[in-house]
Amino acid sequence: MAQPPADAAARIAMWCQLVDLVAQTAGDDSLSCLDDAYAMLREWRADVPRDRRHAAAAALAGRRVPARLVTFFAEDDAAITAPVIGGARLTDADWVALVPRLSPVARALLRHRRDLGAAVGRALASYGATDFVLPGAIAPATPPAQIVPIDTATPSTAAFAGSELAELVARIEAFRRDRRPPEPQPETAAALPDCHAFTFETDTDGAISFCGGAPRAQLVGLSIADTGEGDHGVDGHAAGAFRRRAPFRDARLRVPGEAGAAGDWRISAVPCFDPRAGRFLGFRGSARRPRADERAETAGHGLHGSTLGGESLRQLVHEIRTPLNAIIGFAEMIDQQVLGPAAADYRGRAGAILGDARRLLDTVDDLDVAARVESAQRQASAHDGSSDIAARIAAIGAELDQLTETRGVALALRIAPGLAPIAVDQAPLDRMVSRLLAATVGLATEGERIAATVDVDSADRARICLSVDRPAAIAGQGERALLDPGYSPDGDWPDAPTLGLGFTLRLVRNLAEAAGGRLDIAADRFVLTLPTVTREVVEREDRG
Repeated sequence: MAQPPADAAARIAMWCQLVDLVAQTAGDDSLSCLDDAYAMLREWRADVPRDRRHAAAAALAGRRVPARLVTFFAEDDAAITAPVIGGARLTDADWVALVPRLSPVARALLRHRRDLGAAVGRALASYGATDFVLPGAIAPATPPAQIVPIDTATPSTAAFAGSELAELVARIEAFRRDRRPPEPQPETAAALPDCHAFTFETDTDGAISFCGGAPRAQLVGLSIADTGEGDHGVDGHAAGAFRRRAPFRDARLRVPGEAGAAGDWRISAVPCFDPRAGRFLGFRGSARRPRADERAETAGHGLHGSTLGGESLRQLVHEIRTPLNAIIGFAEMIDQQVLGPAAADYRGRAGAILGDARRLLDTVDDLDVAARVESAQRQASAHDGSSDIAARIAAIGAELDQLTETRGVALALRIAPGLAPIAVDQAPLDRMVSRLLAATVGLATEGERIAATVDVDSADRARICLSVDRPAAIAGQGERALLDPGYSPDGDWPDAPTLGLGFTLRLVRNLAEAAGGRLDIAADRFVLTLPTVTREVVEREDRG
């Protein structure tokens, strides 16, 4: 305070610092310099831009600050006053003492608080007679003998002769008589400004009731409580979190339209509860546009939408696999008591670690295979070998029996007899089929039946198709949504692929294309098509 400011920028910085220092006094009025501090804050306030004053006020929201500082900010514009009045933490006694010193606008903002005591409510109610009356709108009392009955439906100017309302009523009548109806202006998509971030609040049913930074007409009314269908709504990550009243991060939201807030978003939010009654109030959160690595359409720039090339990811996989194998080895030694007797509790923990580590190793292997395919080495699907697809699918179906039994899902496999061998090695075939079936079964709900059929392709007899029903959880979702790297169909999906459904489908598709086949995503099923050995020989002869 004793240091003179060098210029206007220094004065603004010192003002903001002084606000922060005064806020830390916690209402200690014994400090001798407080009066000088508040005098300096009022003197320099006109030199501080509104956005800096608003930022300083917003920083006080949720903090326990001196009542005197709240009074200081209540003297400013309503937009600057609102964060302090709406979020400052004071005792009920401080609020009651502060109410008479607040302006009607500040008291109106304070009436929206739901975390104040009854004493504060009574203090605010006592000012209702003045806060809710328009200044200058009350005419002097008229003696009873001069009261003129009027028709309330059509007030006339003569009825209010001699009062302050006469001019007001005349202006209203003139406005009604002379006004022209506004010309309708259709709201086009191009008129909506594009936005890149916004904040939002929902009601107790999950519908967005407030948004800031984006066109309200496009967002208000959208729900985060249920998964969307088609081109709008949230994914199951947000819907599952809403049902559990749990925070969520980077869920997917799609807004219909062509401009403004239309398009894909990543939203994060937390639940809000009444601090006194514990009643659920809704969610509050923010939204941002997805990054390049989170967009399905940018997958060609790196591995499955990331910025990592195949060789870079293979190096990362190598660094992860080395310590992971060591963890698996030590867990096996404890579980099998190689180093000596171990208590049952320790063996149980070692077994759990072993299971988690092996699942993580499968995920690392998926990354390794994807990296090899991405780098065009085609090591995952050599054409020099062949596999019996019927036998391999039957074996993989048997391995999934435990998963289907646990989830209460029926996997109905139908394999046509006499199928020719396919021109794919066993390792990539097992990975394609197991990942596709496991992802589908893991997404199915209890009591659901998933049909999988292996037969000759009706359009090309030299190809074999594996057709798998899509579960109800992803009904109506298009190919673009399913291939989204960040897509998760349900927030509490216990058996989801570790790297997400989008990564699994992309991995299967890339492996199939490397083997000369393809993965088609139909409206009701996934169709994996692979060439037979006969087809492969014919194509080689044609190329030769």
